[in-house]
Amino acid sequence: MKSKLLPVLLVILMLMNGVLIFMLLKKSHVNNSPPQERNFLVKELQFTELQNDKFLSFDAVHRENMLRLDQQIRKQKDVLFNSFSDGVVNIDSLGLFIGGLAGKKDIEVFRFFQAVRKICTQGQQEKFDKIINKALKAGKKRPSRGRRMRSLKDRKQ
Repeated sequence: MKSKLLPVLLVILMLMNGVLIFMLLKKSHVNNSPPQERNFLVKELQFTELQNDKFLSFDAVHRENMLRLDQQIRKQKDVLFNSFSDGVVNIDSLGLFIGGLAGKKDIEVFRFFQAVRKICTQGQQEKFDKIINKALKAGKKRPSRGRRMRSLKDRKQ
């Protein structure tokens, strides 16, 4: 029984490996369409071709700036959390620096939306303002982590 089962299992494993290698090389399972959030404003505001080109240009610069800031934050957080044994790092100043980088990210987001708003017509600007206000209100409704943790503790009791 064992001698017949081993070759069958080997063939099945080889086939599965072949399919996996094919999927990795072809990457057909990866969705190559642009993320939904990029197209959302373009669709909602019904940008012209010229507006769309400007938007894509702003978006590319914005994403590059955000990626750079994220990398700086990640690097500083690595310094912070790898300093447990050192004791040399001034955690207060490092925390303030990380907070300053987070503030720069907020300013970058604001400037991006400010630039996008400038390319809008008057009617598009009104719609843009409504979209942004709705997004801000939705962001305020999210419970903080502390509230979620307290509510989970309350449920357990």
